[in-house]
Amino acid sequence: MKRTLTYVFLLACFFGTAQKNDYVWLSGYESSDGYDSMGRGWGFGNTKMDFNQNPVDINYDSLGMYFGFTNTSFCDNDGHLLLYTNGIYVANAHDQIIPNSWGMNAGYIDQVWDPSIQTYGYRNTQGALALQSISNPNQYYIFHSFTDSLPGSNGTDLYCAKLLNTLIDLNANSGQGEAIYKNQMLISDSLGYHINAVRHGNGRDWWVLIHKRESNCFYRILLDATGPHLMPDLTCGGLYSSYQTIGTGCFSPDGSKYACLFDYGGLCVYDFDRCSGMLSSPQCLSLPVLRDSVWIGNGVAISPNGRYLYASITKYIYQFDLSNANIFSSIDTIGKYDGFHLPVGSFFDMAQLGPDGKIYISCGNTEADFHVINNPDEGGAACNFVQHGIRLPTLCNSVPNFPNYRLGALSGSACDTLTGLSEDLRAEKERILKVYPNPASSYTIVDYGYTDWNKGEVSLEIANELGQVVYEQMLPMYSGFQKLDVGSYATGVYMVYIKRADEIIATNKFVKE
Repeated sequence: MKRTLTYVFLLACFFGTAQKNDYVWLSGYESSDGYDSMGRGWGFGNTKMDFNQNPVDINYDSLGMYFGFTNTSFCDNDGHLLLYTNGIYVANAHDQIIPNSWGMNAGYIDQVWDPSIQTYGYRNTQGALALQSISNPNQYYIFHSFTDSLPGSNGTDLYCAKLLNTLIDLNANSGQGEAIYKNQMLISDSLGYHINAVRHGNGRDWWVLIHKRESNCFYRILLDATGPHLMPDLTCGGLYSSYQTIGTGCFSPDGSKYACLFDYGGLCVYDFDRCSGMLSSPQCLSLPVLRDSVWIGNGVAISPNGRYLYASITKYIYQFDLSNANIFSSIDTIGKYDGFHLPVGSFFDMAQLGPDGKIYISCGNTEADFHVINNPDEGGAACNFVQHGIRLPTLCNSVPNFPNYRLGALSGSACDTLTGLSEDLRAEKERILKVYPNPASSYTIVDYGYTDWNKGEVSLEIANELGQVVYEQMLPMYSGFQKLDVGSYATGVYMVYIKRADEIIATNKFVKE
């Protein structure tokens, strides 16, 4: 009996691992002007993008929290919003301020330099990231970068001075949540604003990276079952960044690559060791400063299959082929700013890979558009970049900052040591396949969110009662669902298969009415 209970406990732990934690995106901010009353097509308030629907459901939402550039949220494993933050405070799923969370990053920047930041949100690009505690599933670590006045500048020069940590317990305060502590210092140094994270090769812990300014080095934080720990040595290589540099970064979905873009330096791509947390083999490209007046935007994202890197820099979007031995010889300009202004300028700024396999790019400066790369796994024009790809109901500055929560253990590596019955459990987990609504009349959604992407790509196949295949497609890596139009299907029962090569790894069925 003990052995059975142990197996059930381990299975429950695996079923509880993160899957849909990035399924709700929030953006936007308020103004005394309220909604646009002059018919110009934009308004103030919040936009909510819900990836539990396909295509993504985009609606106005009166959250009451306003986002500058610091923007992250966290959903439960089924994609229901749990918490979100703009770097000033944390709100829960009921849009209430979580007690003791107000005053994140409190200091010179929001109390003296510009107190309106307390209303409109912190302004650090990729300046916050939320990760679930490994030892307590009700607790969440929020890593956030802190801006201060440069010593001796009399408040005229700002810099990122610290990496801080705030711990939220959503089970406290009768389920309304509470900050157990806030603004706990992890690093005190001149830093980059952007915070990036990737799953450790053991499939449980996390690596958190932040750049050391005026250097080519990065600090590493290991988040394990006992909490966050600063590693004693830095990982270095690539371009040296100047003091003024503001950057963004991202890991490839499989965690094997790390890309970092500095607006006054250039773009670097590294190999990343998920066991040691070390960067290596940098390839770097010095890029021109592409700017409009004094404003510069930049963002990086990597395609779901890990092949293509995209860099957005104010007026241009570049694609690079990571499978090329000389990455930067493959540069291809896939987007150029079209001059559109409503009301400011729809430039190219922060980029984020969505759970639907598309890359979304913010305008960065008070616009109501996201630009979209619809097929990022394809090279050149086939990636289908659409400027102003989606119209938002409100003005916004940023996309939220997320790691790949669906990345599992690095199977077969020396550090894949924590899973015990890992192969059996992963195989059991992959057999979960949901199809809804069922019965279906016009559409159905196939939810394959527990796919073990470490084992390779998968395809979707639908067969009728005669066993005839009526639909098939390859599925975007690291995504989790697919909406299918079944309105033209004949009435009857249809089998749904998720396959890897010729092997069926999950199956379910639905009834077409």
